[in-house]
Amino acid sequence: MQDVTPHILTAEERMAVEAALASLPTLNKHVLEQHLHKLAFVDGIPGEGTGLTSPSAKTGLSDITLRASVINEPLTTFLTNKERRVYKHDGSGLTISVTGTGTNALSYVLLHESTHVVDLSCGITTNPRSRFVQGIWTGHSTLAPSFAAITPKTYFRGADHLPIVKASDVYDALAQTPFVSLYATASRQEDLAEIVAWHEIYTQDGGDLIISLKDAGGKTVEQWHPLSFPKVRERFADVEKLLGSQLHCGNPT
Repeated sequence: MQDVTPHILTAEERMAVEAALASLPTLNKHVLEQHLHKLAFVDGIPGEGTGLTSPSAKTGLSDITLRASVINEPLTTFLTNKERRVYKHDGSGLTISVTGTGTNALSYVLLHESTHVVDLSCGITTNPRSRFVQGIWTGHSTLAPSFAAITPKTYFRGADHLPIVKASDVYDALAQTPFVSLYATASRQEDLAEIVAWHEIYTQDGGDLIISLKDAGGKTVEQWHPLSFPKVRERFADVEKLLGSQLHCGNPT
């Protein structure tokens, strides 16, 4: 990423970022106030890369760095481009599209990334007894045996790109798991960030997440609604308990 350069926000972009930050859950905002070192936007990130949340040089603080073009990107475009990384063309003419409603890509990304800061600061997914880990994850990216047996192996879990003709089996399998997206299966950290983000989009913004498999003529062959998956819905109570807590994780050291 040799051509990546800092992006200076325009007045309109700054207003959009401020609105997205203001819409975050109270817990996320409180943790960012205490633990965010820098939120930055950059130009020149290649491909579908979006950004990174990582510990900064200052102990206890985190940096969030995002692709600037996400500020004006529709959520459906963002999600579809990301999901299509899982598959390769196989001559079937099938395509995958992901529809996200209720918010925009910027708000979704900041929900997701700010939850990473909550996780880094509060040690949620590093606690094996956490309600977001126990019975689901046994390590950073290692699933508990009961879910390892049924969770689809995709690009997000280090597998090769799949022929798109296998998409139906992939999402039928995902529907039997507690994961709201294929990306959530990448690691326990991504799982937490995804379930929190989509819970908020669903409950606060009235949004939805729809995965569509379409034929060569653009006709929908099958659809999946991850926010209605039984095991996903079971986790919403845990998200509500987390977001309603007074877990501000102290001050940075």
